[in-house]
Amino acid sequence: MNCEAIQAEVNANTQRIAELGSEQGAKVAQNVAAGVAGAFLILPFFLMDFQNAAGKEEAALKSRNDYLATLARQRCAPQPAAQPSRGARS
Repeated sequence: MNCEAIQAEVNANTQRIAELGSEQGAKVAQNVAAGVAGAFLILPFFLMDFQNAAGKEEAALKSRNDYLATLARQRCAPQPAAQPSRGARS
């Protein structure tokens, strides 16, 4: 993986994390609504999302970004300039 590919994947992951944040907020709202309705009827409790799939995917993407950051530091860091060799003195 070259430096441009690493940066592109980090950008895509960051965008997906933002999308998951709003999706997670929507699931919370859905669960609250189902919980309120469930106080009167039992059926809405079956519609609640207890899996937290968005949260798990977000954590996986953050972990992947951490790995990519390490990879970028190893592969994309500027190499130190070579020191000129000193000739033997006679």
